[in-house]
Amino acid sequence: MNILLVKVTLMPLVIGLITIISRKWGYKVGGLIASMPWIAGPILLFFILEQGKAFGIRSVPGILTGIISLISFCYCYAQLSKRFNWLVTILISYLVYVLVAVVFDFFRINLFAIYGITLTCVVLALYFFPVPADHQPQAKRLPFDMVIRMAVATLFVILITGLATILGPTWSGILTPFPIITSILAIFTHYLQGNSATITVLRGLVSGLFGFTTFLFLQAFLLREFSVGVSFLLALIVNLIINYIVSRMW
Repeated sequence: MNILLVKVTLMPLVIGLITIISRKWGYKVGGLIASMPWIAGPILLFFILEQGKAFGIRSVPGILTGIISLISFCYCYAQLSKRFNWLVTILISYLVYVLVAVVFDFFRINLFAIYGITLTCVVLALYFFPVPADHQPQAKRLPFDMVIRMAVATLFVILITGLATILGPTWSGILTPFPIITSILAIFTHYLQGNSATITVLRGLVSGLFGFTTFLFLQAFLLREFSVGVSFLLALIVNLIINYIVSRMW
């Protein structure tokens, strides 16, 4: 199987699907669906196919560190979107993502500790998340926005997986949850619908990180005992159950 071909065909389909869901069922549902391992799952799979299963397992702690950075990105973008345009907001949020990743990578926290810290960060982020305003500005229209979203997502995935050999398992893992879908959703929602809609979609995404984090955490154990397909399937079922519970509680 040509892995590059999979990358350039799967990612456009994923981002297109999430965009359609967001438009049909709203920003909250769109954010929750976007938190599923649409990007991180395939990237981890590509790591395993290209670098071996041991590389994939060693990258899991780094991936969890990356999720903490992703939470920081979402919270930062939600806060800044109330005052700045999408370009300033995204650049500062990317900087926050990298800084948080560097700090946590310095301490080299073990798997169980980083899993607990990540879940705690999700809870704290949701507690302090900004509240969207009741007023929603009239939505703008952007020609070919679906095509642009698909192209950006594909380029991100190709770049991150292509750098895996140079970066090694730790930083490859940290960059796995890099806000690809999140950036696309945040930027386009911010520009087209305003900051209130952006806050809603990002809060939905953060709430879905309980399941996403658990999906990745389980790979460190399931991949040792089962095939890649079975490991991903079992963890995905757990991810879906957690997301359903969260959606009912929220």
